Amino acid sequence: MSQSVKRVCNLCEAMCGLTIEQAEDLSMTIRANKDDVFSQGAFCPKSQGLKDLWQDPDRVRQPLKKVDGSFQPIGWDQAFQEIADKINQLQKKYGRSSIATYAGNPNTHNFGNLIMLPVFLRGIRSHNKYSATSVDQLPHMLVSYLMFGHQLLLPIADVDHTRYMLMFGANPAVSNGSLLSSAGLSTRLKAIQHRNGKVVLFDPRYTETASLVSEHYFIRPGTDAFLLAGIVKLLFDRKAVRPGHLHSVIKGLVQLEALFQDVDLDQVSTITGVNREIIEQVAQDLQTYEPAVCYGRMGVSTQAYGAVCQWLINLINILTGNFDKRGGALFTKPAFDVVELAARMGSRGSFRRRKSRVHQLPEFGGEMPVATLADEILTPGEGQIKALITIAGNPVISTPNGRKLEKAMDQLDLQVAIDFYQNETTARADYILPPTSSLEHSHYDLIFNALAARNIARFSPAVVRSPKDSREDWEILLELWARIGYKDSVIDRSRKFLMKKSLQAMGMERLVDLGLRIGPYRKTGISLKQLKQNPDGIDLGPLQPSLPQRLYTKDKRVDLCPQPLLEAWQVFRADPAWRQSRNPHPEDFLLIGRRNLKSNNSWMHNLPSLARSKNQCYLIMNKEDAVRRSIVDGSQVQVSSDIGSIELPVMISDRIMPGVVSIPHGWGHDRSDVRLTLARKSPGVSLNDIMDDRQVDVFSGNAILNGQRVRVSTFAK
Repeated sequence: MSQSVKRVCNLCEAMCGLTIEQAEDLSMTIRANKDDVFSQGAFCPKSQGLKDLWQDPDRVRQPLKKVDGSFQPIGWDQAFQEIADKINQLQKKYGRSSIATYAGNPNTHNFGNLIMLPVFLRGIRSHNKYSATSVDQLPHMLVSYLMFGHQLLLPIADVDHTRYMLMFGANPAVSNGSLLSSAGLSTRLKAIQHRNGKVVLFDPRYTETASLVSEHYFIRPGTDAFLLAGIVKLLFDRKAVRPGHLHSVIKGLVQLEALFQDVDLDQVSTITGVNREIIEQVAQDLQTYEPAVCYGRMGVSTQAYGAVCQWLINLINILTGNFDKRGGALFTKPAFDVVELAARMGSRGSFRRRKSRVHQLPEFGGEMPVATLADEILTPGEGQIKALITIAGNPVISTPNGRKLEKAMDQLDLQVAIDFYQNETTARADYILPPTSSLEHSHYDLIFNALAARNIARFSPAVVRSPKDSREDWEILLELWARIGYKDSVIDRSRKFLMKKSLQAMGMERLVDLGLRIGPYRKTGISLKQLKQNPDGIDLGPLQPSLPQRLYTKDKRVDLCPQPLLEAWQVFRADPAWRQSRNPHPEDFLLIGRRNLKSNNSWMHNLPSLARSKNQCYLIMNKEDAVRRSIVDGSQVQVSSDIGSIELPVMISDRIMPGVVSIPHGWGHDRSDVRLTLARKSPGVSLNDIMDDRQVDVFSGNAILNGQRVRVSTFAK
């Protein structure tokens, strides 16, 4: 008998609603749910990957232990106990911080992990915590912590009601909105223009989004902060600073104006490659269009001044009176309010409480920047990392200098991976603990409802029954947590046992229900039962102004000039680029990354529905640059940096800025012992094999992934 289940796709941030039909022969059809309150029939090809992941013969389905260089099946209880014993021994011998953890971005798409991972990390009690945050959105979170008092209180662009949207370093036609969950965002961008509005994009490449906007302008990679500073300068010079209703909420305005007095717009134009007339027009548009919003994403976060970029974007929205305003930038009010819950638990954020041992990079939110992970393993001395636990992450492929990290992993005393694939990272592990796939457990979006363009709530039941003797991610973390703790007393162990049994009895769904019942809509009677009765979801309305109540600063005001950001500004203003009249490295290229609609995480390259017949891992180069170097379309080129080189084919195009080249991330599946059959047929090369891990935003510690200098030459076999 066939069944039909309505579910939310959790393979990216868009949260598209789906209808999944499974026949008696277990064949499955996945299509858009036109009645979904949020996506309203929008979905993308990635949704088909849910079925492929469930069916993939390469997916690990039982615990594995490496014996004499090869993986062998092992029972769950034996695996848990052996791992716990080894962790306890290492911490007893080398200290708690000898154990490091790395959490990949799929954890944010998993309710159980979001609840259990912090508990597990507190049980480890190590300062060596790392995650994909520091190769991604760390500047967004850091600036929110410094300005609004909470690292998760991120402003969201109200795309449904704005008349002017200014975008930097974002490609929502591919991402479907990042830190802006908005299924069908391409349609929403068109809608802005249909209501006589305007969408402007600055990007070094003519991206998929560029074809949808009113105006696209090239900008030199890594220089967005200079352009944003020029815009703020113009707002002050033109007396166009009108915070409106925010006057009583903000502080530091007079001090802020003084920072921009000596910003030279002609120098900004020279540095960025953007004509001064365009910069002035953008500043004028921000005054003319009502309402307006400025939005920046991955491209501006992962550059030398990522934190400064995010600060300036917030300032533009505040100074133009478009912050906490319909059609501008607003805070969400999710049914399960993870922001408020974290605050109640004392987890609003932290910054610079300590520094990393080797490179003295700052801590943020209890984590160290992942760019320093390899050196923390390789460098002897007190506090050296001896073991690594990865949770739904592939840092060999997704973090800078993957080859160095491989070398570092080879000297670990223990490596444990919680993952359903034997990939470039987990292939080096001593143990692989596989969780169930997405369709085998229920789902509730805890993080992305807090980042959505509209307040909604939806619950997704499991589509297929999980196999006997399988474990969800949170159950794996819970079991390890209960067994780890070399200093635990009898009372400690008893408490852990009782908590483990309680959580196992409750399950994650009861915690979802509890979060809903104590959330901001509790008076409406919202509950898990109500969500189950409404499989298309419950619409809780558009984003609304919420200041000052929503702030977590002590004085309930927005600080425009937090002292740490003033320090970051001084570093930015001391950049030699402000005083140079020409490019000091004319033969080098500036490298940027990219991804396509069917590729979000590296393991998606192993899913048949998302695989493309043509090679997707190639360099994009401007045709003028190619002519000067006698490089022809389709030829093999070598791309080199100070840490290594890779070879790949080149595509010549006029849709990329001269002096800039682009390589997609997430490839490089030809490493030994990787069990990704389909991905290995078209392995590509890893962009991160030439990304220098020493290049970071010195203020935040976030990795620089856009704007590193490389050399390109013809490759002769």
